[in-house]
Amino acid sequence: MVRYSIEIGQQEQDILKEIVLASDKNVKTRKFATGLSSVMAVIMLIYTILCFMNSRIGYGIIGLLFSVFFIWIIINGANTFQKKVINIVHSKMDNKLTSGKREYCFDTDGVAVRSDIGNGTNHWNAFKCWGIFRNYIYIRTIKNEMVLVNQNDLSENDVKELKSLLSQNLKEETL
Repeated sequence: MVRYSIEIGQQEQDILKEIVLASDKNVKTRKFATGLSSVMAVIMLIYTILCFMNSRIGYGIIGLLFSVFFIWIIINGANTFQKKVINIVHSKMDNKLTSGKREYCFDTDGVAVRSDIGNGTNHWNAFKCWGIFRNYIYIRTIKNEMVLVNQNDLSENDVKELKSLLSQNLKEETL
C-alpha cells in the first residue's frame, strides 16, 4: 500500500496540461493539421501567384493571407491552437476539481481518494493506463481524468511499489 498527498497548484495544473498535449490523440491531430496545412499552403501559394499574374489583386491578397495562415499552422500554430483550447476548457472547470489537497492510497484493489469534495475508491478497471512524464507518475482514468504523483515526494521503496501495482493492473503509456 502506498499513501500519497498532493496540493494541486499551478505547477501541477501545467504538468497535467502538458500530459494532455503529449497524448497520442493530440499528437496525431497536430500531425494531421500540419500535413493538411502543408498541402493547402502550396495550393494557396499557387492560387496567389495566378491571381497576381491575372491582375486579380484582391483575390491575390486573400490567397496570400490564407497562405500565411497555413504556414503559421505548419510552423507551430497547431500546437498553439491546442494549448489555447486546453486552457479555455480548463478555465471553465470548477476550481474545486482542478486544485486543492488530494490524498491517495494505492493498493491491490485500486486507488482510494480523499479530497475537499469527497471520498471514494476507484477500482483498477476505472483506469486505462499509466505513464511517466518528467518526475511525475500519472494515471489516466477511462474518462481521461488524471491522478498525478510527484515521484520526488515518495520514498524509493514507495515509487517501486507504486510502479509495481500500476504495472500489474494497467498498461503503461509512453509519451
